[in-house]
Amino acid sequence: MNHIRFIKNFRIKGLFHLSFILIFSSCSPTVYVLDKTPNVAGHLYKKTALNNVQKKLKKDPNNIDYKIKGVEAFTTYAFGFLIELSDRLMLKNYSKAKAFELEAHQYFENAVSYGDSSISYLFNNYYKWLCDDANSSTDNIPNVDMEKSDLELLYWTAAAYGGAISSSSGNPEWIIKLPRVGKLLYSIVALDPDWNNGAALVALITYSMNNPLLTSKEADSVSKHLFESAVKASNGKDMGPYITYAESVSKTRQNRDEFVYLLNEALKIDTKSAKEFQLTNTISKNRAEWLLDNIDEFFY
Repeated sequence: MNHIRFIKNFRIKGLFHLSFILIFSSCSPTVYVLDKTPNVAGHLYKKTALNNVQKKLKKDPNNIDYKIKGVEAFTTYAFGFLIELSDRLMLKNYSKAKAFELEAHQYFENAVSYGDSSISYLFNNYYKWLCDDANSSTDNIPNVDMEKSDLELLYWTAAAYGGAISSSSGNPEWIIKLPRVGKLLYSIVALDPDWNNGAALVALITYSMNNPLLTSKEADSVSKHLFESAVKASNGKDMGPYITYAESVSKTRQNRDEFVYLLNEALKIDTKSAKEFQLTNTISKNRAEWLLDNIDEFFY
């Protein structure tokens, strides 16, 4: 199987846009900062949550709870701020954008290490299956006694792997690990299809479009089904599925009309209509507006 097939746009957008559900409080000042000055939010996150986890890990590097928090914190900062900055700068300053991407890659590598270590410690047999890259099937997920709270660890580890792969500049040592993203995400769906309002379903849209085992027609069909399931899981209140599908499918297939339609559908969702999505929708709104403003850069 050809795991070296690598799509340059592989970012797993669906993973990072949901990250803030678990990180920030839902107070209006936080929403305002993220909406008006996202760079400030990034610096604040680095100095508070990320710095706090780093200190704890330095003091007690073998603490499993700290490692689990490290997966989330490192991945959130790398995807939510560094990769987002890299994406936006790529159109104006390529060298600076790549510098942010390289910095993000270091955080992703650390996050993967913490995730692997945690999963191996808690679910050793599952971890052995996860790391069997020669077997990328998700039909034979080991029967492991996981609680729904454990799914968060799988989700963040999948995000960390996805980030490390996408920021590796096509490094085969990372690309070969792509099946692990699918295994982790499908494990979540197997245990709880609607977990976190469809977070894993959204992430699987991008994974499916980069899955070398699927033909283009199959990838489109799977992604469409995942999109519909994710919209249903969030009761249509989350912008994420629309933006992820637009970036992962419509842009990849160069369907400009569909791209515009989906982003406009996302922007019809009121960021204040559902408290549980207020923060993520604020971030997604900014993303959708930026994508529309730069649409000519994505379609030829």
